[in-house]
Amino acid sequence: MVTNGGPYVRTLERALQRYLPARHLVAVANGTLALQLALRAVGRGQGEVVTTPFTYAATTTALVWEGYVPRFVDIDRETFNLDPELVPRQLGPRVVGVLPVEVFGNPAGCRELARIAREKSRWIVFDAAHCTGVRTAGRSLFDLGDASTLSFHATKSFHTFEGGAVATPHRDIAARVARLRSFGFEASGDVADPGINAKLTEPAAAMGLVNLRHIERWIRVRRARVRLYRDLLAPLGTIEYQRVEAVRPSATYMPILLPTRRSRDRVHDALDKEGIRTRRYFFPLTSDFSFVPRGLRRRCPVATEIAGRVLCLPLYHQLTERDVRRVVAGISRALA
Repeated sequence: MVTNGGPYVRTLERALQRYLPARHLVAVANGTLALQLALRAVGRGQGEVVTTPFTYAATTTALVWEGYVPRFVDIDRETFNLDPELVPRQLGPRVVGVLPVEVFGNPAGCRELARIAREKSRWIVFDAAHCTGVRTAGRSLFDLGDASTLSFHATKSFHTFEGGAVATPHRDIAARVARLRSFGFEASGDVADPGINAKLTEPAAAMGLVNLRHIERWIRVRRARVRLYRDLLAPLGTIEYQRVEAVRPSATYMPILLPTRRSRDRVHDALDKEGIRTRRYFFPLTSDFSFVPRGLRRRCPVATEIAGRVLCLPLYHQLTERDVRRVVAGISRALA
């Protein structure tokens, strides 16, 4: 058996429920489909959704694909997440839900956003693509909203080659996502929802089960490399960092803020010439993509500034201390 919810997929779902932890979890083929299925499971594909423009393209494209209209709201300057202070005034009559992103695995502001959505009777789905392995104090991160979505793409700290999942505290939402990922079929053979084929394969789930054995060690190594980066970059005096609110970050990414967009691009290009790949995550803002109508492009000055200065440095569990020193030396030369 290589698909259709075989034993490896079911075992992985149970293992991830314990590890995250999450009350209910449905594994799917990738993180983008996880977003689409979660959005369809909680709503009707109509109305506006408050969201952030500082994210990967999939957050916004999934929202539009499912028939919603994005209402872009600015981010917090320190956490890079949707600013909770700005959200309440945006929840007008046309707004049906909220789609925050826990950027780079940072859960900052999520409890406040969940409270606001609950009090205003709006659904909330968290794009938690980067959050496998994140630990927070008290209640599980995956119990906060109506649903949270994860990505198990190969660039993440935990992967299944390509994959994703929807985690939710609600049994009915989990059941609907499970139907939607398999064409909408129910056990009776009836198609109760117009679903799609979003099933995770058995080989991918098997890879996930292997990687789950090693994730804690990999996160420890990643966190050690983050500390080394910060120690070595400290003498430069011009680097800023995201403020992360987690008891134990997953260290999925190593974002830094350079002083200006020009200096960011200079560092990016200089490192590229040395064979060191960095990423300008997330630039440009998704609200600036050409498919977004001009009428939806709201002014988000903080997100614009951060997007122009951010650069993600190499970070993976095979990265050596020597590699980190080479990257920092390249940054120092570029800034000099």
